Amino acid sequence: MTEKASESDGVFLDRLTEWQQGDFSIGCGDLLFRDVSELTDEGEDDGGAVFDSEIVGFAVISQTCDVVREPGCVRYVSVCPLVFVDAKRMGEIERGQAPRFGFLSATPDGVVVDFSRTMSVTKDLLVSWERQRGCEDERQQVEFARALETFFGRFAFPDAFVASVASLRKAILSKHPKGGSDLGKALRSIREFRAYPHQSWSNKDAVPVSFIAILEDEEKRELANREEIRKQIWPKISAIDWQGPFSLHEDGLHLATLNDLTAADYLNSYPLDVNSLSFARRYIA
Repeated sequence: MTEKASESDGVFLDRLTEWQQGDFSIGCGDLLFRDVSELTDEGEDDGGAVFDSEIVGFAVISQTCDVVREPGCVRYVSVCPLVFVDAKRMGEIERGQAPRFGFLSATPDGVVVDFSRTMSVTKDLLVSWERQRGCEDERQQVEFARALETFFGRFAFPDAFVASVASLRKAILSKHPKGGSDLGKALRSIREFRAYPHQSWSNKDAVPVSFIAILEDEEKRELANREEIRKQIWPKISAIDWQGPFSLHEDGLHLATLNDLTAADYLNSYPLDVNSLSFARRYIA
């Protein structure tokens, strides 16, 4: 290897190490995907290449450790498109009702990350883009990573369970943003709802379910008293019209902080898709 080539490789690696998960670039090309194409002479259709030029840019979703590794070890980086959304859609995202989209603090107004579409690019292409920092601090990095986890790691609850908790989900999503009600204050004192099945989800006979409400740290709660929080939430849980084999366990609601829970409690329970109470919150400047 010549001295000039070695110097060039050093510059490339230096530029690569500047990138991290959540960084983005504007106006750097089209999204490539495959769609139905014309049949071949053999009567087969393997899909054709399609370019979407309507996107704003790309955001990196690969983990930072994979991004900065030498291309000889990991050659590609996964990116998702940045897209414009209207005010109505933006409101749904801010309320946690559209987990397919994620926020980055430095993107233009109305621009979000569309997690439902991904594309691989080489690191040579990545370092040719004009990088912009998407997450300003560690807190935002964690929230973006958790938004990715929420979308790509969502558990597929049985249909009968989803139908059963529809009323609870509706109550949470409608009251969480509203400042005046005690129920809204109670919900804003909770960071996450999880469901704990006392039998396998696939059990056809009976699946009693408990709910775990993970509380915010005490200084962040709008209602500090646990019993007051329980008093506001329990009527919504006890009113659930259960379908199929599902029912409310005798110990139906457990309020706890993360410090109160065991690892088994957390790993054996499943986050409910009510993302106004999870990690899809919009960054606050």
